[in-house]
Amino acid sequence: MINSLAAGTGSDTTMVLFSGVSLLILLFWYLATDKEKVKRNVGTVIVTAITVLSLFAIISPKNLFLVATGEKTFKEANNLQAGIEIVGGTSFIIEVKENKVFNEETGQEETVEITPEAMDTAKTILENRLNESGTLDAPVTIQGNRIEIQIPKISTAEADRLKELLTTTAKLTLHKRHDQHNPFLAKQVFDKEEIVPGARAFPYTQKDEKTGEEFTTYVLVERRAALGGKDIARATPNYATNTEVQITLTSEGTTKMEDFTSSLKRGQDHIVSILDGEVMNDAVLNADILSKVFVISGLDNLEECERLAKALANPMENEIEVIDERSVSATLGEATVKQGINAGIAGLLITILFVILYYRYSGIIALVGLVMNIIVLFGAMALFGASFTLPGIAGIILTIGVAVDANVLIYERLREELAKGKSVRAAIAAAYDKAFSAIFDANITTLLTALILFWKATGSVKGFAVTLTIGILGTLIAALLCTRVLFWWSSDTGALKKVKFMNLIPERYIDFLGKRKIAFSLSIVLIVGGIGSLALKGKEDLGIDFVGGEITRFEVPEGTTVTQTEVDAILKDVKTEKNVSSQIETVTGQGSNIAIKSSREDSELIKQAIRANLPGFDEKVQIEDKNSGKMVEDFKIPSSTTSVSPTLGGEFLANAIWALAFGIFAVLIYITLRFEFSFAVGAFLALVHDILISLGILVIFKQELSLIHVGAFLTIAGYSINDTIVVFDRIREDLQTKRGEIRDVMNNAISATLSRTIITSMTTFMAVLVLFIFGGSSLKAFSLAIMLGVIVGTYSSIFIASPIVYIFSKMRGINLRRELLDANLEAEVNPAGRK
Repeated sequence: MINSLAAGTGSDTTMVLFSGVSLLILLFWYLATDKEKVKRNVGTVIVTAITVLSLFAIISPKNLFLVATGEKTFKEANNLQAGIEIVGGTSFIIEVKENKVFNEETGQEETVEITPEAMDTAKTILENRLNESGTLDAPVTIQGNRIEIQIPKISTAEADRLKELLTTTAKLTLHKRHDQHNPFLAKQVFDKEEIVPGARAFPYTQKDEKTGEEFTTYVLVERRAALGGKDIARATPNYATNTEVQITLTSEGTTKMEDFTSSLKRGQDHIVSILDGEVMNDAVLNADILSKVFVISGLDNLEECERLAKALANPMENEIEVIDERSVSATLGEATVKQGINAGIAGLLITILFVILYYRYSGIIALVGLVMNIIVLFGAMALFGASFTLPGIAGIILTIGVAVDANVLIYERLREELAKGKSVRAAIAAAYDKAFSAIFDANITTLLTALILFWKATGSVKGFAVTLTIGILGTLIAALLCTRVLFWWSSDTGALKKVKFMNLIPERYIDFLGKRKIAFSLSIVLIVGGIGSLALKGKEDLGIDFVGGEITRFEVPEGTTVTQTEVDAILKDVKTEKNVSSQIETVTGQGSNIAIKSSREDSELIKQAIRANLPGFDEKVQIEDKNSGKMVEDFKIPSSTTSVSPTLGGEFLANAIWALAFGIFAVLIYITLRFEFSFAVGAFLALVHDILISLGILVIFKQELSLIHVGAFLTIAGYSINDTIVVFDRIREDLQTKRGEIRDVMNNAISATLSRTIITSMTTFMAVLVLFIFGGSSLKAFSLAIMLGVIVGTYSSIFIASPIVYIFSKMRGINLRRELLDANLEAEVNPAGRK
């Protein structure tokens, strides 16, 4: 058996590896040195290198030159990928075929009916094959016994490669070669000219070693398979040979393999691997017993190995076939996309303008850090081929909010240090040191959630996790390294002699804990009202993404042009029970279709509206009825209706909920270790509180829940954790360093962070508000949910999370200050956690 070796295969991989190692060495140097000038210079190199590499990932130097000379536009030259809802793409219609099973009693093949469970399994397998990394936007929906997969705009070569990957059934079985095997008899059995009880024959294509020409022989094997595709745990290309795939079996598969090979004779019996009805290899057993790992060899190149490995890791139970391929327009529509982009840019500019006006010169430094953060985020997305989708954009919004928050944390600390009479240089150093723990803890808790979402979730939730993970790492680099370097240079060159800030929120003591009864009562009313409303309405507020519906297609006559903008304008005036979406599909050589996804109850209204408003679509002709043979009246332009499964099916939601639950559990453990258990309970209940209230208010406002809201609720969860941790960090610090009643110290800590909380919430809210007002109807639901989340998250971090910590610690009968001091002392005395 040959072990798989992880080795780079191209110059791009080598370059990325070399750059990563170099940056890591520089980062170790930066952290190891105590000399400020060395830190400044090394930090400058790191920041510059990361920014340049990120820019080159977005657009290569060659393409950048072509853009500069006017030979290409930036749109043509960049490496960024947009999702199907933004740019459109290619749609594959895949038919799932019925299985044929040999009945040993009757000696006949029998057809196995395709069940809904089989369709769900096929859908999941195709999703895993396409989007294991979470970077590709590829919605997969079930339509009867067919599956539609939509993929963003790709080249013809990529489309062909994906088609081959999709249609590889990857049914792998292992058999013992039959004792009566000989090529002549095997061919007769294959051609059904001869019958050997308990045996089957399969073709085996090989290459002549001398001429290189292919020839086919046949192998006779025992009918009963020893192992099947379900027994495979992992399949990995062997990068040492580029012609083999290493198979790792499940525990059950390992037992089957050991039982199977223990009954064979070493050096005599053959094991035959059959993939999709063809022999992959016919090898003599050269070990006493095979166990967990074995190898499939004889492949032509690395690409074939990788394709087979991906298929084997997700084997189909039914044969499938691509029966249709067509280009589709963006589901959001060109106008909505432009509105969204413009609104997003406008919101970001408002945020930047506020930060500059409020923090003056320091605001300009924050702007540079924010720009670097966005460049790193976009560069990483381009490098990993991640698509910009609505959930992905939610991750970007959360990233920008967290990035602004990190700068506000540092600057509010800087304000406090300057108020103590420290010099500018000393105040900057103290501000970064004191803000570090809050920034680190807030980002690490969000990062933990993102990583677990990526691990456990599927589809768009995984895409959100990818974007958020990249964004958090970019935020840490920009806030803690980039802006620090800029402050060093500003101070050393004399550009920064005095720091001035605006102060719109005066410092004052507020008894937040004293208002906990009012806050708890308000929250209970909102939660009960929202849950009660959701329970009464049932599926009424669930969109097509959750409950499924129908796709109605109209054939557009040759010579007639219909745009999606026209269709959307017609649909806008139709009063439907649920939101509808439309696409223009173009089938090569067959014209185009109007495809409209709606609820089953709304499909007739949709048909009537389209026929009444598009010229010629209501024209009728006499046609012959296929059943009766009589002439009947029907529409000249035909339409067809197909049922469609929920995009967010039960398995998707289960994975998302479990992923979020695991993420919250990981955050609870982290907060318990870093703070104290009472803080973990406060953060958990505040998070649940924020999601429930946001969900309840949306239901009360009669918002239809869809895929858009999945991204929004994940954003709310991330924002809630981030906001709460920042307040907790200040409470922890003050309890460890200040005297007085715990209640008073906690109120003082919340009051001290009030300025930062309001500024961060206000900038995030304003950016999303612009998206809500000018982003178009499709983005209103998305931005409304996030705005609600920002308001509720800000409210809970002040009035809910901290009072819960206070109440829970009293219920447990512990001294919160003593617990934190003991934990801090333990960390100082025993930093490695040694017993």
